[in-house]
Amino acid sequence: MKCTICKRGEVKPGKVQAEIKVGSDHLLVPVEADVCAECGEAYYSTETMRHLEQVRDDFTRKTIAPPSIGHVYQVS
Repeated sequence: MKCTICKRGEVKPGKVQAEIKVGSDHLLVPVEADVCAECGEAYYSTETMRHLEQVRDDFTRKTIAPPSIGHVYQVS
């Protein structure tokens, strides 16, 4: 399948780090997706989207507390 974003790349199965933003927090979730070899656009299955929504909801409800892997700084 051709990428619908760049119109050039072939889309193939792969693994990506999906990023979920919750307020000022960012969650990185490793998931499988179909990925464009040219631009890197990721296409998620319905099952993967449900998983990402569950992770977001669990984090919002504080039923999961993933470890921090770094810091974000704002420079003005």
